[in-house]
Amino acid sequence: MAGFARWCFRHRFWVMGAWGALLVGLVVLTGVVGTAYSNNFNLPGTESTKAFALLSKAFPAQAGDSDTIVWHVPKGSVNDPAVKARIGVMLDKLAAAPQVVSVTSPYTVAGSGQISRDGRTAFATVAFTEQAQDLSSADVQHVIDLAEAARAPGLQVELGGRAIEQGAQAPPRNSEAIGIVAAGIILFVAFGSMFSTLLPLITAVVALASGILTVGLVSHAISLPVFGPTLAALIGLGVGIDYALFVVTRHRNGIKAGMTPEEAAVRSLNTSGRAVLFAGITVCIALLGLLVLRVDFLSGLGIAAAVTVLFTMAAAITLMPALLGVIGMRALSRRERRRLAGDGPTEEGTSGWWVRWAGRVARHPRILAVAATMVMLVLAIPLLSLRLGLSDAGNDPASSTTRKAYDLLAAGFGPGFNGPLQLVAQTPSASDQAALTRLADSLRSEPGVAAVIPAPTRPGQDLATVTVIPDSAPQDHQ
Repeated sequence: MAGFARWCFRHRFWVMGAWGALLVGLVVLTGVVGTAYSNNFNLPGTESTKAFALLSKAFPAQAGDSDTIVWHVPKGSVNDPAVKARIGVMLDKLAAAPQVVSVTSPYTVAGSGQISRDGRTAFATVAFTEQAQDLSSADVQHVIDLAEAARAPGLQVELGGRAIEQGAQAPPRNSEAIGIVAAGIILFVAFGSMFSTLLPLITAVVALASGILTVGLVSHAISLPVFGPTLAALIGLGVGIDYALFVVTRHRNGIKAGMTPEEAAVRSLNTSGRAVLFAGITVCIALLGLLVLRVDFLSGLGIAAAVTVLFTMAAAITLMPALLGVIGMRALSRRERRRLAGDGPTEEGTSGWWVRWAGRVARHPRILAVAATMVMLVLAIPLLSLRLGLSDAGNDPASSTTRKAYDLLAAGFGPGFNGPLQLVAQTPSASDQAALTRLADSLRSEPGVAAVIPAPTRPGQDLATVTVIPDSAPQDHQ
């Protein structure tokens, strides 16, 4: 490791040029081939995947995403002529919109059950040609615009569903920049040197950019959701700054002890650099553990994050010593350089707040161990109340249209209406159909079931569906 570090230090401009060329090459290649992110959240072997496969095979025209347009009037009824006319025009435009297969209106026989008992809330079902992750964002936004245009004083119109949620959700902006600025402030307070502050940030940003671009190219070979780069950036930025900080801290201590910048850099890479390699490999192994689950999109997330961590490791042991060679003694602040020149070198690890704290811990190990254990146990208390589950529109911001649609449906049709269960059965014979009918009848008396709605079947159709609506919300404990 020492020889490698010395080579990077002495050939710093070659190393920096190589990283620059790598970045340019990745940018050009990404511009040519693009990315292929896909929000494919199928879970192989699960009941829901089997049911979806049966529905897709039997009803290919209805295999796309199904979303809802909800409208509510605080006074009067949704059947008032003015409301029906305004909504009817909007639904007709939706039916002709790109990637929309059909629109089921509550003002038709097929949608007669889509009006609440009090007559103030109704919804229409919009069937798309594809699943939410495969729909064009522009086409989804067009549907949102058409529906929102029907709003009027005394007429609230909201939209819900997976496609709408993805189309209406604004992507996170500037999150990485905020993290870098915050890290920069902390590093400057700790080091007091602008150059020592910039080095971990530059190394992390270069590694992060290289990793994210590579992840985009890897998306052509693996299933990777669109938020994969965000997760990779989150992990890569954290470990990138952390690993670079290891090296810079040891390098600064070496200079304070009287070493030349080259000697300090070599020693830093020979000690902290080894720690970086060990820590980075451990993180990669942990991330790649997601492959054991054999779920495509989770495997993609693990690979994406591991690729980014690999780049942060490579930058910490190559680019960092090169940058240390560029700044030389400026790794120390001016005050530290004046103190070094006036007072001479100070032996590493013999002074400072951390040295005093380490001595205190060594003198009272049992008391502090018990105290630390108590603190961790207190912090872990919320784990006893942890309830796992999946988020839905009920977790969306109260101001979002998907949350408003969710609340309107819950108020008008019951809390369980937002979380229906769909039973899919193959019924090739009369006995099979009779068995499904008996099942539906028995489910009506089950605790927690608000309604059971068998879907009408056509003659000769050997696939039947039954919708079961619970009496509690999707995220209730029940």
